[in-house]
Amino acid sequence: MKKFNLENDPKITSGFTTPDQYFEQMEARIMDRLSAPETKVIPLWHRSSVWMSSIAATLLLAGGLTIYYNNQPIPATSLDDATVETYLQANVNSYDLIQHLDESDIQALEKSIVLNNDAVEAYLSDHNNLDLYLNE
Repeated sequence: MKKFNLENDPKITSGFTTPDQYFEQMEARIMDRLSAPETKVIPLWHRSSVWMSSIAATLLLAGGLTIYYNNQPIPATSLDDATVETYLQANVNSYDLIQHLDESDIQALEKSIVLNNDAVEAYLSDHNNLDLYLNE
């Protein structure tokens, strides 16, 4: 590499020059720009239309979300007969059923029940409550 000396070697010009009297006129140009007439600033929140629009948007959003969440489909669950029967046996007794029956329902039930002596005897022997029924 060739050694060079900054003081003895010829200087290279950059090619960039400033216009004549650039720095002398710069202060005057800046002051002219600063003294330009101020524009009137209208605050955004002092307009009544913006307030009304904000309130309307809030009400629409609240109403839309309410309708959206209330109209969600309820997941369908299928219940088999055993599950329903187990629930009814655990939570509903015969007195609850009797309170909801009227005369026509009771008459329909009486007509549909057919008792024969063999079925009654088999039931009584299976449940060991024979003494209770015989004493009444």
